[in-house]
Amino acid sequence: GISTEMKSLESCDWVVLYEENGIIGGAAGMGGMFNVSGIQLNENFRGRGIGKKIQKELIDESCRRGYSFITVFNDPRNTSSVKLHDSLGYEKLFRIHYSNEKIVDVKIIVFKPTGKIIKKFLSCFNSKIGITFLACALKMAKPLFKKVLSYNEENTPSPSIKTIVKNFQKI
Repeated sequence: GISTEMKSLESCDWVVLYEENGIIGGAAGMGGMFNVSGIQLNENFRGRGIGKKIQKELIDESCRRGYSFITVFNDPRNTSSVKLHDSLGYEKLFRIHYSNEKIVDVKIIVFKPTGKIIKKFLSCFNSKIGITFLACALKMAKPLFKKVLSYNEENTPSPSIKTIVKNFQKI
């Protein structure tokens, strides 16, 4: 009974659910090589603080499971999502314009020293040279997006090297 708006969570390794009166009101999931967190809320449950509650539980569960870090890919035009993730301590590392329509800020929370190494690595993409390298790698590795970044096939970005490099913005 999961809605189509929560379908993107099916590629996660595990999820935290919010349920009320037998209805799933929201879910936050974790997956991929870069411990990508994602959150989806049923339209009828928005504006009640449920998103923050389940995202906080996802962060806490990540710590209990021994994760060194977690990341999120956040559309900077989605102000509700930006406020939510910023309030929970996610730190913005770089912005990538996959296309004119798909813009993502990559953010991280570090829990352990190994996470600091990943943060330094990802911070390399906050330069023109770094983003150019990333654009080329993403173009070649698009078939691996689901496994590496925990995207399902429906919302996998189509990277355009020209667009990514042309629209680079240093954070």
